[in-house]
Amino acid sequence: MEAYMNLPEEFKTKMQQMLGGEWKSFLDCYEKDRYQALRMNPLKKGLDDATYTAVLHRFEAEQPVPWAENGYYYGEEARPGKHVYHEAGLYYIQEPSAMSAAALLAPQPGMRVLDLCAAPGGKTTQLASFLKQEGFLIANEIHPARCKILSQNIERMGIANAIVTNEDSAHLAEKFQSYFHAVLVDAPCSGEGMFRKNPDAMNEWSPAQVEICAARQREILDNAAEMLLAGGTLVYSTCTFSREENEETIDYFLAHHPEFSVKEVQAPWFVRDENQKTFRLWPHKLHGEGHFAAVLVKEGTLPGYGEAEMRFADKKKKSCLDKAHTQALEEFLKETICDKQREWISAGTYTLFGDQLYRLPDDAPDLKGIHVLRAGLHIGEFKKNRFEPSHALALYLGRDEVKCSLDIPCEDARAAGFVRGESVFLQEADAIRPSDATKGWCLVCVDGCSIGWGKLSGNQIKNHYPKGLRKDLSTETI
Repeated sequence: MEAYMNLPEEFKTKMQQMLGGEWKSFLDCYEKDRYQALRMNPLKKGLDDATYTAVLHRFEAEQPVPWAENGYYYGEEARPGKHVYHEAGLYYIQEPSAMSAAALLAPQPGMRVLDLCAAPGGKTTQLASFLKQEGFLIANEIHPARCKILSQNIERMGIANAIVTNEDSAHLAEKFQSYFHAVLVDAPCSGEGMFRKNPDAMNEWSPAQVEICAARQREILDNAAEMLLAGGTLVYSTCTFSREENEETIDYFLAHHPEFSVKEVQAPWFVRDENQKTFRLWPHKLHGEGHFAAVLVKEGTLPGYGEAEMRFADKKKKSCLDKAHTQALEEFLKETICDKQREWISAGTYTLFGDQLYRLPDDAPDLKGIHVLRAGLHIGEFKKNRFEPSHALALYLGRDEVKCSLDIPCEDARAAGFVRGESVFLQEADAIRPSDATKGWCLVCVDGCSIGWGKLSGNQIKNHYPKGLRKDLSTETI
């Protein structure tokens, strides 16, 4: 049966009225395969031009996504989610149209940025790539289970300056009045634009659900407006076609927030509403699913980046570590991490979640009263009289930033074995550094990019890949 026959009848009637003569072209796109894309990770240390090109060639991903830097469509037969490169954070698999919102916001390094509805993390990790580990990013998600997935994706991509919060937007607005330089609201919606990608969404759709979503979106936007600095930019996006959730929501917002206006930006790939200056991404007009986006600017002059106000952060560094913790951490850093990164870690402000140690982003705000799942870069865990590094630290570091490392070609069976949790046995041709290393923490890398920690003991590297992340890539379903 033709796929479009499963579309809700009320949805089809609405779309036919909206599209007029383009209705048939729109309907025909449901009979075609959806487009798939990945976004290379410019934050990944060791990802040089040769490896970058090799990754794209491996997955037949030479065609760029025109609106997203580092975004590429990949081949129908490619399985990038089942490769060791994916686990190492060399790229993020993301629907191509979903790359548009962060690209339109395009924050600058040093900014304070909020991703208000952040899970599962595609837009968050894309925003982080713009920041280049400078400034900081709060990634918020109201649903706890999705918040954990968000945190895992931030970890996998080696992001050091992101704070993950699990809060209602109204509570955040109370805390962060006029604080952020840029805000992204990729609002929860009725999902009409994702029917081709996620047919199950059709069963949840109804006109009543559209109205519920529109009311929720307006509340979230109201709260987002409170958190944006004068002169700041707010991007609102959805993955639905509904006017109630798109143009009408923007009309409502502008009527209630006269200090905002729609900013005209150049985006020739999208269909622009000439009156409202908002954008629609139609699946029959580009290689991607259905989306909507509006770029909004708040009147005023934007403050300089990195100028955190005293009311948000205590500038006096206070250590949360006792003498034993401090000694264990210093011993680990001295034995394992090279000078520059050791100094950067030591110069930061720490916070402890139980025995778990995090380095907060520089100029991070006071987080008291906020439910935080991830407070910047997870450094590791204190265990009795020793310190054990985290997987997040491994994925953040480059092989030149540690005292000991092993680089394995991706074709080597030991690379996939390491992700399964297997130990690595050294071979004569291995590029271990230094060559005379015999014990201690060793950063295991694949084609020059870190993938996890191991503990070197003679000719064996004992596996410290987290048990909860281990997988057999030959059978994993992505």
